Amino acid sequence: MFSVRNVPVVIEPGVGALEAEFYTHDAVAGQRTLPVQLQRVDLKETIVEELPLIPSTKMPHIFSLTENLKQANVLLVYDFLGRLTVIYTRANERDGWTKNDVAEEHAGKTVTQFSLRFNFNSAVERTKFLKCIDKLTTQCINGDELDPATVKKAIGALARSRVAPVILPVAVHKSEMRGIKL
Repeated sequence: MFSVRNVPVVIEPGVGALEAEFYTHDAVAGQRTLPVQLQRVDLKETIVEELPLIPSTKMPHIFSLTENLKQANVLLVYDFLGRLTVIYTRANERDGWTKNDVAEEHAGKTVTQFSLRFNFNSAVERTKFLKCIDKLTTQCINGDELDPATVKKAIGALARSRVAPVILPVAVHKSEMRGIKL
C-alpha cells in the first residue's frame, strides 16, 4: 500500500517538476516515507492516448513519476489556475486508473456548505459513534422508532470527547445533497 503526501496544493502554472513524499507500508519492510520528484507530462499525441483523462484547457497540468505512463502509478492533475484537482492512482500497470477527486476545501476553492467536526479520543470511540449514527439514520429513513440505547451510546461517545465540536466550512457534492432540505 502506498499513499501520496506533502504534494503542493497550488503550483505556478509553468513549473516543470514537483517534490512530494510517498508513504509505503509493507508487512516485511514496515512503514517508510520516500521523497520523490514528479515530472510534468509532455502532452504529445502518443502520451495523450495513455492518459486516463482527456487533457483540456481546464486541466492542463499533469505530473507523473516517469514519462513512460505505462509504468506510472500516480498522476497529479492541476487545473488552469494551478490548483490540485484530481489524483489518479493504480496498483500496477495492468490495473485501471482510480480517480480521486480533491475536496474543494483542500484545493483552496470557495466552499458553500458548513460541516461540524467532532474530535474523538481514539479511533475506537470514533468507530462506535459512526456505527451508532449509521444505525440511527437507517431507523429514521425506514420510519422506525429510534432505539434509546443507541442514542445514549452516540451521545456518550460525544460526551467523552475532550474537545468541543467545531463548525467548519466544507464543500459538498450537489449529488449528495439530494435528501437534504435547506
